[in-house]
Amino acid sequence: MRKNENNKIASRKQIQQRLIRMKQKGAAEFKEHLDNLNDGVIAIILTVMVLEVPLPNQAGVSYRNFMGSIFIFLVSFFVVANFWYDLNRMLLVLNRVTKKMIITDFVFLAALSVIPMLTKWMMLEPTGLAVFDYGIAYFIANLMKLIISATAWEEFFNEVEGSPKMFSMRLGRRLVIVLVINFILIFLAYIMPRWVLLAYLVLTIYNFFYPEKTAVDQKVK
Repeated sequence: MRKNENNKIASRKQIQQRLIRMKQKGAAEFKEHLDNLNDGVIAIILTVMVLEVPLPNQAGVSYRNFMGSIFIFLVSFFVVANFWYDLNRMLLVLNRVTKKMIITDFVFLAALSVIPMLTKWMMLEPTGLAVFDYGIAYFIANLMKLIISATAWEEFFNEVEGSPKMFSMRLGRRLVIVLVINFILIFLAYIMPRWVLLAYLVLTIYNFFYPEKTAVDQKVK
């Protein structure tokens, strides 16, 4: 009787250990799938952007229109490439992903997918509505990236004493800066759309050449 109870307890422990291993393996596989999904979606975005550039030999397309489309493509390319660079640097510190993390990443990809289209609209017709819509998509993408960055910081500094306080202060400052800048630009979009368009172009170039520091950069220091 006692032997049977011991066998049952041992079996339960084995089952629990196996379930834990399966959960850990599943989390690691989800992380790999998420990385592949991000790369695939962003690659498709860049491909579609190139295919939408009209050639000068097409009917009604002048060389000036062609060069204008090339400029729009380069602006969109820098925006998407910068987001991809930041996202991959942040995901490097994650060994597993949660459902919340996956949902956040999906919202990020959705916002990023419409940015090239809105960039084209904003560049060809810099009206208040066009710049406003671009600002909303740009803000959502940045906000989701910030949430992903927060998850990466928490994962990376989970076992470092005193780091949560440092993480919270840095994240809080970053969140305030992102909110203030984006809200100001979105508000001004209807008043001075061309100036806000120029501000977004400057932000794009600045963020590409001076990306924000991630947990990896802090650890290296």
